[in-house]
Amino acid sequence: MSRFKMPPRVAPSPAAVEPGMQNAAARLRSSREAQDRLLAEQRRQGSEAVGVSQSPDVPSGARKSANGQANAVPSSAPGTLAEQAGNFRKEKKDKIVVMFRLPKKQVGRLSGMPMAEGLSDAYVLKAFAKEGRAALRAISSANDLNPLIATAKSFRAIDVAEMTVGEAMTVYVQPVALNAMQLALGDPLMVLPKATIVGAFFAAIIIGLIDARQAKKASS
Repeated sequence: MSRFKMPPRVAPSPAAVEPGMQNAAARLRSSREAQDRLLAEQRRQGSEAVGVSQSPDVPSGARKSANGQANAVPSSAPGTLAEQAGNFRKEKKDKIVVMFRLPKKQVGRLSGMPMAEGLSDAYVLKAFAKEGRAALRAISSANDLNPLIATAKSFRAIDVAEMTVGEAMTVYVQPVALNAMQLALGDPLMVLPKATIVGAFFAAIIIGLIDARQAKKASS
């Protein structure tokens, strides 16, 4: 006779207490089925309530209150959503790191700038760069580029040896302006790097600012 004995049953079998539910999986399946029936009943009641509250004769764009006045309901037409998406795209700007470089002959003109006496060329260039970044960020259409296209193209044709060493600088450009810049410089397939395209127009803006200051000094 074996010296190992089976332990006595200390609790009744679940099958004896709950006939028809032989294990936990059966009880869980029954609970899920009950929940599904409850959710289906709630959805059916909700759809019936919506059908009663909305009359087919009343347009979805307006509802009448108790005093007979029509209450405007915000429209969610696809055209409105498209306009909102377009506005969001216009407000968003691309962040680009460009190499701020100028022709050396332009830097030589800085010493004769009004209010630049006693200041280093590097300091004056930083002031022009700050003003140029703001002007670049404000460009919102191809028409804004017209005064800059000729200067930007000539800047692209200058040999690297004739330019300053330059400094990496972060600028912000609207997408529509960036597309117009690429077309203006003959890059419709967007092969050239964005930094090259934007850098040319950035330099054109700075050159235009220098010309304006020189013209102001000559007229005064």
